[in-house]
Amino acid sequence: MGALDQSLGALLIGTWFNAMLYMLEIMQVITYYSTFPKDRLAFKLTVAFSLLVDTLGTANNCAVVYLYTITNWGNQEFLLVQGWTIPTYLALSGLSAFVCQLFLSWRFYNFSKNWFVTAFLVATTLVAFIGSDINADTVVKFPKFTQRDHNIKTVTIWLVASATSDVCIAAALVWSLRNIKSSFDGTRSLIRRLTYTAIQTGAATSVLAVICLIFYRINTESNITVGFGFCLGRVYTLTMLFNLNTRVTGRVDSSSNAISGTSGVHDIERDATNIHLSSLNAGGINGKMEEQNCDV
Repeated sequence: MGALDQSLGALLIGTWFNAMLYMLEIMQVITYYSTFPKDRLAFKLTVAFSLLVDTLGTANNCAVVYLYTITNWGNQEFLLVQGWTIPTYLALSGLSAFVCQLFLSWRFYNFSKNWFVTAFLVATTLVAFIGSDINADTVVKFPKFTQRDHNIKTVTIWLVASATSDVCIAAALVWSLRNIKSSFDGTRSLIRRLTYTAIQTGAATSVLAVICLIFYRINTESNITVGFGFCLGRVYTLTMLFNLNTRVTGRVDSSSNAISGTSGVHDIERDATNIHLSSLNAGGINGKMEEQNCDV
């Protein structure tokens, strides 16, 4: 391995993957605005804000490599310090994660109406966001690579809190989804799909955060963790966009064998973030309608 592979090489490779994820993000944003032109204004503004943050983050990450390899190439003093672009990357990555985690926490609350669990989720999200900002501030105070030991506590708080928030949000969504009871195959299939989506999206961000933390603890002066970190903000925004873009509206008809002559019509409507489950059972003179509104 060359002398610069773990320093400049890791940063360069990180920008490559960041660029690929950013292009995927742009495609998802286009899909969102074209598929849901009448979506809630709050969602539209959130998507636009996240795209702006990630655009600045991607430009900043490219600036990191440009300053090290072009502008200050041969300047040994500059190569030994973390310039303004590193704390900027930390702050923007934390902001992207904060927006996504708040969105998912709000989604859980709309589904469960559980204030206690939602407050806990928001608290872990705030700890992660504050941790990223404090970490960026610490880099400003101790910019040399040899001083990175000063960041161990703040990096650990940021990434552990972020991973914890991701896992807790996914677990809360799964728990709420599993509490929905239905005798209709279409509804059970939808719940299973939503459960898998919650697990997958939560796993992607939490695993990446843990990878960043592991590489940082192994070698604080290596930029491998920064290379992975360049992609962190984009992965969070993509998680939010995937959740927004996978919404559908469908209708499932099924028959119940419990009572002879009884039919079941199960309407599944997923608008902005809502799943509307309506069961209509009609049997003889006594008709019965059961309706459940679930927001996810």
